[in-house]
Amino acid sequence: MSRHHGYLEFVGGRTLSLPLSSAFSFSTKWREEITAQNSRLYAVPAPPQVAAAFVLQHLLSIPAQIAALAAATGPWEVDLGTIDSPLISCDLADGMYPERLGFLSVKSASADRDTRIAGARTAYRILGNAIADAYEPGVKMSSRQRFGMVDDLWAMAERDARAATGDGWGAVVERQSCCFIYALPGCQECAGCPRLAMTD
Repeated sequence: MSRHHGYLEFVGGRTLSLPLSSAFSFSTKWREEITAQNSRLYAVPAPPQVAAAFVLQHLLSIPAQIAALAAATGPWEVDLGTIDSPLISCDLADGMYPERLGFLSVKSASADRDTRIAGARTAYRILGNAIADAYEPGVKMSSRQRFGMVDDLWAMAERDARAATGDGWGAVVERQSCCFIYALPGCQECAGCPRLAMTD
């Protein structure tokens, strides 16, 4: 899987440094470290909403990227586990984002790629909705932001997976959720940001 992906490494058969349950427990510290990092980088007190959004995105990206790429690359499906008993994990880069994703259990799946991707999306949404529902952001976060991010992270992971396996990038994902990166000095909304749609 790793040879197909442009920026993530995938490791099968072992648990990496942060199992999903540990990453979830680490989320408060994770937000604090990203906020401190942003404050140093941009030389201003960084709004905590940015880190709150980024940590939820990171938590969701772990199952989304694993499930989507596995489904796109071969006739198999990764068992993601549950939020309490996860079968997936990650290692973080110095920038506090997941750079290596681990999974423990793979089973055979349909030979038809679109059928596999649909099944992977269903499995991801079960876990993703549980993550979004249980996540404590430390700031106000609407249900639209939470559950919109579940859909957004899947759409982006599927886009990555299809591009990595030869389908091309296709259209930019029109997001329902916002990462608030625009709140940092010199930064602008991401392509597909819902704020841009509001100003059109």
